[in-house]
Amino acid sequence: MKIIKFNSKYRVVFYGAFILFLFFPQKGKASETITENIFEDTGLMFIGEPLYTVSIASRKAEPLQRAPAAVTVIQGKELSNYRTLSEVLRRVPGFFVDRNELKERIYLRGIPDSFLVMMDGVPFSSDASTIDYPRGMELSLDYIQKIEIIRGPGSALWGPDAFSGIVNLVTRNGEGLQGIKIKGETGSYDTLGTSTLAGFAKKGWDGFLFGSVSHTEGFERDLPGREKRKDDRYGEIYGKLSYKDLFELSGRFSRYRDYYTIRNFSLEGSEYKSFSFVQATLNKSFADSSLSMQGWYQYFDSLDDYDLSRYEQFNRQYGGEVKYDKTFFGNNFATLGASFRYNDGSKTKFKFNDKTFDYFQNYYTHLASVYFQDKWKILDNLETTFGIRVDDHSEYKRFYSPRVGINYIFWDYFNIKLLYGRAFRTPSLAVIIEKPGLNPEKIDSYEAAVGFYYKNIFNIEFNYFYNQLEDIIERDARGKISNKGNENIKGIEVSLTWLPLRSLALYANYSHLFGDRQRGLQSTIIQNTAETAQTTESTIESFFNVAPDNLFNFGVDYSFCTRFRLNLSLNYVSKRKLTRAVGNFYDASGSLSSYLTADVNLFITDFPLKNAEIALKIKNLFDKKYYTRGVFGRVTGEGSSMYLSLGYRF
Repeated sequence: MKIIKFNSKYRVVFYGAFILFLFFPQKGKASETITENIFEDTGLMFIGEPLYTVSIASRKAEPLQRAPAAVTVIQGKELSNYRTLSEVLRRVPGFFVDRNELKERIYLRGIPDSFLVMMDGVPFSSDASTIDYPRGMELSLDYIQKIEIIRGPGSALWGPDAFSGIVNLVTRNGEGLQGIKIKGETGSYDTLGTSTLAGFAKKGWDGFLFGSVSHTEGFERDLPGREKRKDDRYGEIYGKLSYKDLFELSGRFSRYRDYYTIRNFSLEGSEYKSFSFVQATLNKSFADSSLSMQGWYQYFDSLDDYDLSRYEQFNRQYGGEVKYDKTFFGNNFATLGASFRYNDGSKTKFKFNDKTFDYFQNYYTHLASVYFQDKWKILDNLETTFGIRVDDHSEYKRFYSPRVGINYIFWDYFNIKLLYGRAFRTPSLAVIIEKPGLNPEKIDSYEAAVGFYYKNIFNIEFNYFYNQLEDIIERDARGKISNKGNENIKGIEVSLTWLPLRSLALYANYSHLFGDRQRGLQSTIIQNTAETAQTTESTIESFFNVAPDNLFNFGVDYSFCTRFRLNLSLNYVSKRKLTRAVGNFYDASGSLSSYLTADVNLFITDFPLKNAEIALKIKNLFDKKYYTRGVFGRVTGEGSSMYLSLGYRF
């Protein structure tokens, strides 16, 4: 068995901090009361709304202060401010949303598309793809109750692909709706859409159903001299049926088609990358333990259709898991689980100039996993977490993913977390086709967080993280894909929320990155000169996969006149480095300038009828002109746009 060792200097820091906080002097009864409240599983916010809880950090619902991770939860009125998942993540510290010629690339702590997205315990990833999770209009937020976000590795509990973090989509249930709600939306770029929600709850049964269709022209420019590009179209169905806490059956079906242009090469294309699934879960609770069993089927339907080529996948994945939880001595919560996945990616085809090639006659993989986690409440104000997972992949053999956490409350309202985690991610099928023999990506993450939480009225948190990266899979300036060598990325994240009045809420966060990764990837370009019969070599540095050093978000939410709510949010992105021009690729400027955009939302409820809702959303209010990094050059960012929606609940 492989022995897992911490780097010696970090082991000293963790053990030293543990001893220091264990014996740190405490302040009498007031401190005891506060810590007991913080470590409770449930509670209420001062304005009567549910306390924000998270379930993916320990696979058990717990307050954010107690979770052994850096956590953000978006729910309720705040979630209604956004139209897509990418808009939600742009507001979260540590996330940067860029856009290439087709769709958004989302970075977490400097690594693009490196986190796991889940719904109902089913991952939006597979051995076919780890980066094509729904992030735009192909995923409606209308049926999402809350979004739980963890920054930092999550492989110890959730396996591969939980590399730099986890985004968990918690769906609504029928009890919260109890009726039918219809909604229509129209807006810029000829956008039209409609959705319907229906829900019921009776005698322990709970049912929920959602469906939506929409289309939009999109803000991308058409190619000169070509016919107008087709409208992007989206369709989605989701349903869930449950009985008490014993049984749940749910599923999602998605279908969409995005059309786009690559102006540098005068090319047009389209794509869809739809994840659909069905899952069933059984739960049984005992006096001090519980047993959960889940099975699911997921398929990934993918198409990349360019002017001259067509790349198509149809991937099927089956999964099953058994999880057992038990509480010992009233203060020790242990989780033991095992899972299995089977992946069929054999239906992968490539067509070029009317010739079709089958990439794989047989491509089948499987992954068997076992995991264990123990949370120990040593004192009323001190809790430790230890976990480890072993994954055995048919192609990439065995991986160990440990995690260690210390959570400590002191001086009444202060909280400190010390965290370590390891994670891995296997190459996707599309990457294997282009470059066989790649190693899985690996990360070791060390993190310290200090927070001040005052009765859910004023919260501020400071995070420092240090990530050691190994074998990251990326393209260089020549377009070649490979495993990079070892590197590191460090950063800080500061977040603040303040509710000075019952009707007023403010938030702000700042993220800064530094370390080896921010220096880009160097490549050697060999050029042959026919006139002089000479060969020259030059070195070029690619920044395509490098996030900006500085990000800042600010938001204010104000409710007035009972029925009205106004939201304003600002997003600042600092200057980004850009690879110098090479032929038709990239841009000669060497960098993209910083930009600040503002979004405004206005919500009116129970007007002009009771149970009616009106929402007006304006993106990029001041029509700020900015650029993002595409695959083949810089891409013009989305200008000012406006969307109006009307909803009514029966």
